Amino acid sequence: MIFRRHDRYILRAFISSLLAVLFFFSVIIVVLDSAERVRRLTRYWGRIEDGGHHPLLVLAEYYGTLLPFLWVKLMPFGVAAAAAFCLARLTRHNEVTSLLTSGVSMRRTVWPILGMAMLVVVGIFAMQDEVVPQLSRRNLHLWRVISRSTPERITNVPHFHDRRGGRLSMESYDPFAQRMRAAMITFYDPESGRPVDQYWYPELTWQAQDAHWTAERGGRRIPANRRAPGRDRERIEAGSIAPLDGSAALLEIALTARMSPGLSLAQVEALEQANPQNPHFTVLKHEMYTLPLGVLVLLLLSLPFSFRVAQRSKSAIPGMLGSGLLGGLYFGAQFLAASMARAGDWNPVVLTWMPTVIFGSIGLSLFLTMDG
Repeated sequence: MIFRRHDRYILRAFISSLLAVLFFFSVIIVVLDSAERVRRLTRYWGRIEDGGHHPLLVLAEYYGTLLPFLWVKLMPFGVAAAAAFCLARLTRHNEVTSLLTSGVSMRRTVWPILGMAMLVVVGIFAMQDEVVPQLSRRNLHLWRVISRSTPERITNVPHFHDRRGGRLSMESYDPFAQRMRAAMITFYDPESGRPVDQYWYPELTWQAQDAHWTAERGGRRIPANRRAPGRDRERIEAGSIAPLDGSAALLEIALTARMSPGLSLAQVEALEQANPQNPHFTVLKHEMYTLPLGVLVLLLLSLPFSFRVAQRSKSAIPGMLGSGLLGGLYFGAQFLAASMARAGDWNPVVLTWMPTVIFGSIGLSLFLTMDG
């Protein structure tokens, strides 16, 4: 397809509209979110400076590493709203009318917008693999600096289940030294669900070369069915290997998954492989695909509506409201399907993809009949 002069004009108008929409949403989010952050910053100003950080620079970098994640989440709405705003602005200056009267079809008119949306989808996929891990780790570190937590130590960590059936709990974890403090590994009987064996370690350190956790200070083995508590504890020698099947990278992902603004596809796949019985991670993995594709789905749904609204009304508000309503229906269906999939009663893959396939088919049908 030949890229003509009017394509460049429409593309520039759409890109400027998209940047304006993202800037508008970003300002609102930062303003609403910064009140709590600034309050914490002023309270711990001296402590943050003592840690070698400038508080204002920490806050600026925190939002600099957070906004890309917010843009990815908002991109389906942002692209649809920008398309409505762009078409309304072009109609207000009679550019769209001129194109239609000169023989350019509706579908051909909006092709630059659809092509740019495809590039956005490719960019989101690339960002999930290349950018997300570094930005997420840095953002979590800055949040811990602002919230007065010790950045070098993660406390109040959730339990970690390994592939051998053991459950790991600990007092704290140091991601830089890859070391656990006061770690307890408990094994359960698969039939009764009762604890069978427990291992307690004052410290466990990850040995990357040998790929195992080492008890440098030893520990204690505590049979769960003991009759004389305290008497049948077995001493574990210093330097022994802990019975824990999970690398430091996998452990860190699991411990910070709830606090992290985003995970990469590789990290989610690692969690899914480590928890094959948990449908939550299967749903999360496939949402890594359906979220970027939601940009195209919502755009296909909203373009025919926005185009016709722009011809009847030169205001961008009706088109943007209509795009918001269609987006609400689409993401509402996605949320409902994901909730049912996480419950484990239905096939998680089918349910996660169902709203995208159904709404995408409807959107494609509407787009192909725009000139009808």
